[in-house]
Amino acid sequence: MKGFLLLLSFMTRIPMPKTEYDEEKLGKSMKYFPVVGIIVGFILLFFCIIFNFIFKNLNYSTALPLMILVVILTDLITTGALHLDGLADTFDGIFSYRSKHKMLEIMKDSRLGSNGALALILYFLLKFVLFYSLIIESRELTLYAIMTYPVVARFCSVVSCASSPYARGSGMGKTFVDNTKTCGLIVATVITLLYTIGMLFMPFILFTNYSLPIQFIMKSILAILIIIGLLGLFAYAFSKLIERKIGGITGDTLGALLEISSLVYIFLLLVIPTFFIG
Repeated sequence: MKGFLLLLSFMTRIPMPKTEYDEEKLGKSMKYFPVVGIIVGFILLFFCIIFNFIFKNLNYSTALPLMILVVILTDLITTGALHLDGLADTFDGIFSYRSKHKMLEIMKDSRLGSNGALALILYFLLKFVLFYSLIIESRELTLYAIMTYPVVARFCSVVSCASSPYARGSGMGKTFVDNTKTCGLIVATVITLLYTIGMLFMPFILFTNYSLPIQFIMKSILAILIIIGLLGLFAYAFSKLIERKIGGITGDTLGALLEISSLVYIFLLLVIPTFFIG
């Protein structure tokens, strides 16, 4: 529990009781990173409900972009832009096309470069467009995406920690990489699958008279399993690509992977179900 509280306080800006720092426990708690995503997902849902009530008298086409902005800003505030900083630093370093040592130096620099700025602009643009497309396609699927994308994205970070060594001799990310083994990856996978599949049945829990054909449910579960599998492979491939570039992963690349995989997940939610559910 102590390790998880440390992880939650380190990875979010959620007010937490003061806990004595323990590096080993923090590192070993990485397997519970998807649980942090569950908490973030419910925070996003909470603010969506509040602002949906506030925007209820607005025209749907007017309220739609505002609701998407609420999701994006709530996520940003909840995490303190920690992972977006990693995204920008990673793009500044990797796309500098310098030596491995120089790339690592650039990524450690707190200043924002042109590649990092471009990455952030494209990130927010893609996230807005993907959510807009998703909500036009299905409001129910959008609600599902809001509650699950923080979980799946953090699962991808666990995959990365278990797949590649740390690129530097020291650093906060090294704590997570050194303490995340196959067993931890299995725990993170089980948590992610149980939650993402369980959320498919949320309508049954909220509305007792809500029912769907069993065939539809089975196809939905299959689609989610395929999406999670593809994201796992994506995280592994990303980690190996970064390892080839700079000799391993860093805290910045973990943040970059988290943000990129959230976009890929939303995209796959748009595309994959069309092959199974019609």
